[in-house]
Amino acid sequence: MTVLPKVSVMIITYNQKSLISETIESVLLQDYERLEIVVADDASTDGTQLVLQEYASKYPGKFILMLNKKNLGITRNCNTALSACTGELIAVLGGDDLFLSGKISAQVGVFVDHPEVNLSYHAVEVFQHQTGKILDVTNSNPKGDIRNIEDMLTKLGIPGGSSLMHRRSAIPPGGYDERLPMVSDWLFMLELALSGEIRKLDGVYARYRKHGQGASDRTLEFLEESLRNVDLFLEKHPERADLIVYCDRAKARYIAGEAFRQLRVDREVAEKLLTRSVSLDRDNRKYLILLGISKVPIIAGIAGYFLHLIKAKLKSLAL
Repeated sequence: MTVLPKVSVMIITYNQKSLISETIESVLLQDYERLEIVVADDASTDGTQLVLQEYASKYPGKFILMLNKKNLGITRNCNTALSACTGELIAVLGGDDLFLSGKISAQVGVFVDHPEVNLSYHAVEVFQHQTGKILDVTNSNPKGDIRNIEDMLTKLGIPGGSSLMHRRSAIPPGGYDERLPMVSDWLFMLELALSGEIRKLDGVYARYRKHGQGASDRTLEFLEESLRNVDLFLEKHPERADLIVYCDRAKARYIAGEAFRQLRVDREVAEKLLTRSVSLDRDNRKYLILLGISKVPIIAGIAGYFLHLIKAKLKSLAL
């Protein structure tokens, strides 16, 4: 009889007292027996740690709790959790996100059936915390599928971190790169992509909560650190100089995406960002078109106003 692999569900949290129970319960309701829940709390001050200690007392041996004495930041806290995971497979879950029914068993099946796979992902439902309204479903367009390292670069990684499951044996040395204190997940995914195959699991198996306080709501603030993921990837893997052109395209696309968001907020910032995109990928006509739009105040204003309408079209063009 085949023994199914043990799964570690890695959760990092900070000041999420009102949300963390729902997150943990979504794991406890999974139909997969061989799993542990590893939570690293980054010195919360709102009572989150008391909630976590109750779970640790209720589920000894299954619930592993790491309580940081001081705030370490996202990346170092990720490594705290990662170091405590003992499962052959590791599933990632944000402290305010949710797993849907059957997620663990379905995704484990990918690794059991395909030993060459080191990283798996699936679609994630993005919802508005305040209203419960569904805003988007990630990874729903086949054009955005990630199949290899080139895709992982040029398609800007896998959106919806709570879709990820990977082999513990594939973790890069040092885990998440602590030179990137806030947004190191792209580099982590790139390194996983170097070590084995990537496979998408069909279906929606997690929910991502948008509440205006996460890193996905502060993309301009973290722009330079996000781009540094690509620079550090090349620095750590000089043997992959063949990927330089993909790295430039990745940075151009990332910057252009931020410029598109900024059209509605600050036209001058958008124009500067698009100029950077064009310099990195001069053959991409979409960036030139957006740059032209940004230079005409009236057109830029209209584009910003109808942002929610044209976003879907640009997404279909894989911008």
